[in-house]
Amino acid sequence: MASISINNKLITFAQQQLVLGYTSTERERINGSLIQLQKVLNDKLYNEAKEVKVFGSYTRNTILPRNYDSNSDIDVLVIFNTVNGKKTPGTYRKNIVDALAKSYPLSVVKKDFPTVKLELNHIMFDVVPCYTEEFWSSKTYYIPNANDSWRTTVPNDLNDELSRKNQAYGNNIVRNVIRLCKHWNSSTGRVFDSYEMEKWIIQRHFYSGDNLYDKFLSVMNDLAGSRAGVRQALDYIQKYKGDYWNQPNELKQLEWLQKLLPGLK
Repeated sequence: MASISINNKLITFAQQQLVLGYTSTERERINGSLIQLQKVLNDKLYNEAKEVKVFGSYTRNTILPRNYDSNSDIDVLVIFNTVNGKKTPGTYRKNIVDALAKSYPLSVVKKDFPTVKLELNHIMFDVVPCYTEEFWSSKTYYIPNANDSWRTTVPNDLNDELSRKNQAYGNNIVRNVIRLCKHWNSSTGRVFDSYEMEKWIIQRHFYSGDNLYDKFLSVMNDLAGSRAGVRQALDYIQKYKGDYWNQPNELKQLEWLQKLLPGLK
């Protein structure tokens, strides 16, 4: 059990340093670039694109500022019109690359199978080709799979579940745990796929009554043993854990946490 002081440090870190604030300069720049990107895609692709839709961690407010995750990106769906027939994922990717390369000649635009990446100096966009099929009131989304064919997906499938659980457990604790884990994951070279880890945390049961420190350590401990082959990559957790896990010495608790979460003060 952590002291109140240590727990408060974690809360402050998760809710201030690890948040891309709605009024922050970084978010304002991203929003400006996002509006421009949507306009470029709609203009350059003409009638090919039905909709340009943002999804992912940016819409859940679990994206980290770039100084805590240099690989932070914004996920964007380009939903193509298939009235005149469906094309291959590779064809749609080429169309996206051509559209972006003309409008961003000084930026990095590349096909990063199975998506397209647009790298600006302050953010990266991960642009995903997509088409939909509608039947009555239902809509099914398709995006490229690893074999360059199509698979179904549900954009922003985690958003409602995260909001519901975050409200049920209170104190923004689920979102805070996600931010802490994503920062740790980024600082260690992304042992886990960021989306899959976030999904795993959201779908996990949280016992009520625990503070942020206890929940974070519980999730980290479960992550360490969650998949074969990952244990070795997470051995350093145990190395630093040592006497600090339930160490009543506040300085040692903080020292261990700082190994996991660089930048924590």
